[in-house]
Amino acid sequence: MEEKKVLLSVKDLVVKFNVRGRKLTAIRGIDLDIYENESIAIVGESGSGKSVFTKTFAGMLDSNGYVDRGSLIFNDDELADTTVKLDGFGRRTVESLRRELNQYAKLEAGAATYRKILELESQRKAKETLSDEEDEKFQKELADLRYERAETFNLKQTFDGRKEKDKIRQASRRISDLDEQIKATEKRREDTIAQHRRNARADTAYHAEYARNLAQLKAEYARQTAAPITQAQIDRNDELAKEIYLSVGRYDLARRMKMIRGLKKEFRKAMQMGLDLNDGEVRNKVFSPVTFRVRLT
Repeated sequence: MEEKKVLLSVKDLVVKFNVRGRKLTAIRGIDLDIYENESIAIVGESGSGKSVFTKTFAGMLDSNGYVDRGSLIFNDDELADTTVKLDGFGRRTVESLRRELNQYAKLEAGAATYRKILELESQRKAKETLSDEEDEKFQKELADLRYERAETFNLKQTFDGRKEKDKIRQASRRISDLDEQIKATEKRREDTIAQHRRNARADTAYHAEYARNLAQLKAEYARQTAAPITQAQIDRNDELAKEIYLSVGRYDLARRMKMIRGLKKEFRKAMQMGLDLNDGEVRNKVFSPVTFRVRLT
């Protein structure tokens, strides 16, 4: 049996949006392989994430959307054979990228300490607001209620107004009940946050210990990130700078510069977290929120 070529491979894809200070999950845990000469249909209810999914792999997510987890790999011979003319502007851009990546690389030495700082801040946030687990539970409960409301509303629209009045009244009552449950859940979430905040403000010993630990970690982080980077990091960043320019080279100037800014942000974050950027799969994931990675050959 002839083995088909995988053009697009999506693994455990999670896409979120920043909306008014909150992170909302639009799609979660998608796994999909699209093969050469294959057609697919994406089917789902209104609001299920069809458009978000297609915009994600087309590189057209709105500015407040981002890939939170997973990988999205595009395998295309034409893309792999991409060439970009390295004129004066290109050389200056690559050199600027090298310098900035070398600055970011200093953060790699303090990655372990940085993760400790994030953990400490996360613990404080959980103490003062909601932990990720608590908020996830509330969001799931709200999503289930809103989904049921939408389904009930859609079902109500299918009933015959002359022959199925009882069903319409029953659906209306259920919608009202769900509206009350949604309001009650939202209030319960707000009340939980308020209680956490009151408890945290009253705990002066915790605040003193938090400030002391944070100051120690920041001092250690400053010491670690002041060290010069290695030649291996410089060589890797030279390759990264060229791959960034190569990956955005097929776009017009305005979009190219916007994508370069986005990729610099992603690589700074990756270095800050201590990701292994010599690993091709890791590098693909760093590129994926902004554009497809074109490897340097």
